[in-house]
Amino acid sequence: MSPTLSLATRALRGFLWNGSASAIQLCTMLALYWLLPIDKLGHFEWVLTIVMFLALIGDLGLSAALVQLKDASDAHFDTAFWTNLVWGLLITGCIFTATPILATLLGGEDPETFARVLHIFCLLIPCASVSGLFRARLQRDLDFSAIALSELVSVLTFGLSVTLLFFLRSDLGVLVPVIASVCREAGLLCSLVFSARWRPRARFQPSALRQLLSFALNFTGARAVAYANTKIAYLFIFGPLGAAAQAYYSLAERLTLQPLTRLATTIQRVSFPSFSSIQDDDEQLRSGYLRSVQGLILAMGPVLAGIFVFAPEIAVLLDKAPILPVLRFLAVATLLKVIGTMVGSMFMAKGKANWSFYWSLFSMAVLIPAMYFYGLPRGVEGVAQVIAAASLLFLLLSQHLANRLIGLPSATYLAALARPVLLVACVLAVLWIARPLLPGPPLAVLTAGTALGVIATLAALTLIAGDLCRTYWKSVRGT
Repeated sequence: MSPTLSLATRALRGFLWNGSASAIQLCTMLALYWLLPIDKLGHFEWVLTIVMFLALIGDLGLSAALVQLKDASDAHFDTAFWTNLVWGLLITGCIFTATPILATLLGGEDPETFARVLHIFCLLIPCASVSGLFRARLQRDLDFSAIALSELVSVLTFGLSVTLLFFLRSDLGVLVPVIASVCREAGLLCSLVFSARWRPRARFQPSALRQLLSFALNFTGARAVAYANTKIAYLFIFGPLGAAAQAYYSLAERLTLQPLTRLATTIQRVSFPSFSSIQDDDEQLRSGYLRSVQGLILAMGPVLAGIFVFAPEIAVLLDKAPILPVLRFLAVATLLKVIGTMVGSMFMAKGKANWSFYWSLFSMAVLIPAMYFYGLPRGVEGVAQVIAAASLLFLLLSQHLANRLIGLPSATYLAALARPVLLVACVLAVLWIARPLLPGPPLAVLTAGTALGVIATLAALTLIAGDLCRTYWKSVRGT
């Protein structure tokens, strides 16, 4: 097997394996939306956003720096481990102590619930701070199946914890998913430790830390601002519009943007080390980049088209009518983000973590005034409209930068997108025309629409992108 094919095979297999946990996680969360009060879930979603931001800061970007640094040694890993562990514990202690103040400032109309949720949630930060280092060991070996197994273990831990807590202590209410989230992070760490087969030694080298920090801090800054950008809508919903509005938006986001976010994280874990290993070969980078973008559109485009068309039935089936317009706007935003998902991995693989940081600052500078002056006065729907419009603007600008970085002509890029975009348009047209003709209650319409969507997608894949599908299949098989 050639080196290029071996790399493509391992990357694609890793992507497929890592993405397998997303459906389980989504189904578990949908069940929680059925079982728990909508306003309490708004607090859960809001605090989860805050804690995940703090967990991101707790990593310090050292795990990504260890992947990017070609000659990283065990001394680098040991130093990073003790740095992250101490830093994560320090953040946890500060948040635990400051919870009463944070509840007053950020708790909305129910600061008591906010405080209870935050007290438990912050316990996952130390686990998250060090788990990335064990993942980095596996990423450097391109052992994506082990990473995928760990992700699957974490998701199953979450689902099992939710089930047991509901069975044993149903009176816990919103604390059920909170405790389960802490268990999930602990399960992920344990599985990564087992798979990596590496144990940190009791040593710390300041020189090794300095070598990592130049990349790591830029990466952390970029990732922190990028995360804030993806969650900036929450700042304009939870406080001004209330916890219930927050939950409705979060539910729509979980059906559209969050699956992409999980896949984007998976893709970054797979593509970053894969692209970093060929970072000096722009020809291979261009080929791998275009193939990845095409595959993402082919995989997610038809699903998002179905969500857009059948949003009314989804809203009725979930008994959450307010999510209808939000769901459609976020489906459009997600498709645009799908096309640009690989840009961040390309920046990092080429050692341009500072580009990601500056780009994230620019994105925030655009989103904040747009949210305040246009989105907030129009409620949750207006916020979703801003997200969709900004996604188009950001795609156009960031793609231009990525194309320049790897010497990819715009005409070549657009030609590569033509067939996947045409396929999505065909599936969308078939479903849009057929929807009024499908009889019965929402569940029956969704079932028939899903079957029709699968048939339309398979037909379009055969007629429009058959050669691409055969290429992906060969990569999966390693041939």
